[in-house]
Amino acid sequence: MSPLPLHAVDGVPPPQGAATRALIVDDDVEIRLLMRALLGRHGYCVKVASGLQELACQSEMLDTELIFLDVDLGPFTGRDVMQFLQDKRATAGVILVSSCSLATLEQLVEAGRSGGLRMLGYLHKPVQPATLQRLLEQRPLPPPPLTVAEFDTALRRDELFLNFQPKLELASGRLTGVEALLRWNAPGRGIVYPDAFIPLAEHSGRGIALTWHVLDLAFRQKARWEAAGHHFGLAVNVPPAWLHDADCLSGIDALAARHGIALDGVELEITESGAMECLSYARHVLGSLRDRGCTLSMDDFGTGYSSMAQLYRLPFDQIKVDRSFVGCSDIDAEAAAITRTIVDLGQRLGLRVVAEGIETPAQHELLTAMGCPLGQGYLFGRPMNPETFGDWLARHPRAPH
Repeated sequence: MSPLPLHAVDGVPPPQGAATRALIVDDDVEIRLLMRALLGRHGYCVKVASGLQELACQSEMLDTELIFLDVDLGPFTGRDVMQFLQDKRATAGVILVSSCSLATLEQLVEAGRSGGLRMLGYLHKPVQPATLQRLLEQRPLPPPPLTVAEFDTALRRDELFLNFQPKLELASGRLTGVEALLRWNAPGRGIVYPDAFIPLAEHSGRGIALTWHVLDLAFRQKARWEAAGHHFGLAVNVPPAWLHDADCLSGIDALAARHGIALDGVELEITESGAMECLSYARHVLGSLRDRGCTLSMDDFGTGYSSMAQLYRLPFDQIKVDRSFVGCSDIDAEAAAITRTIVDLGQRLGLRVVAEGIETPAQHELLTAMGCPLGQGYLFGRPMNPETFGDWLARHPRAPH
């Protein structure tokens, strides 16, 4: 492990490559002041956040080298923030701060590491400067960049897996479906998230093969659920380039037949921010998929440059309001206005609307009042492996199939 050089103060520049930024996530003002003072003595530039909601609305705060996370936060606990950091693929070193038992802290550190976080350890309250110093000296080196060879091995050895996040009717709370979310359990690295490896797959010409692999995993799991008597929708993300694969239509027919599922339970989410080459051809393929029973959804609506043209010319059934709007809708008037406009647009066009990233009861209440029919987010359920989702499913009602 490479030691973390502590900065000199009084205007002396820090050593090259040393950390300069730290984020304290704690709702205790006194603890924040103390930690800020201790870090400031070592020359760190410190930001503070009181909890998950502030981080969700200002995710740029995660652009830091160190995160000091209080385990004993308010409505959203330190565990919630750790899950948020995992979903955001945070690369900062994480140090837990708490007065809970050492055994509990050690369990949390291990849970964070298994989820892909760079856990540096913990500080027991009251915080001791000498303990902080030792932890700062233990920051590990960042892992080397992912390689194509590692990715090829991952496909060959089935290291890629899916988690599933529930989608609910906002008014009733009934389950309508799940979204399949791809993860990679990379040996020596832990959990790797799509933002880190999908560009590698696409740039190396493996993006289409990856899409087929994900569809295979998703259809296989849907077949298992249906065999157990569970019938609900399954959403899978596919890139616009997949629509131009010569085997797109015949391949999805063969895949559905192989797993014994009907395509009328499958929702294909196409990223709105991705360029859709040749809208006429895309319309033909999407129309054929729709004829087969697939639901077509425009993902991340409002973040790209061609939303209206694609909505006008392509046969989408649904739009998903991007989490960047939804996550601030209860505290930011402009975000709420954009969200309301998208919901209204969907209703006028006869499209279903799904709100992504619902984190708080206030957001849920606001979206329900707007008439948004469907939503997903941490408030209802995190991305879960099939076993954990099975436990979640046993506790929640389902909408009629």
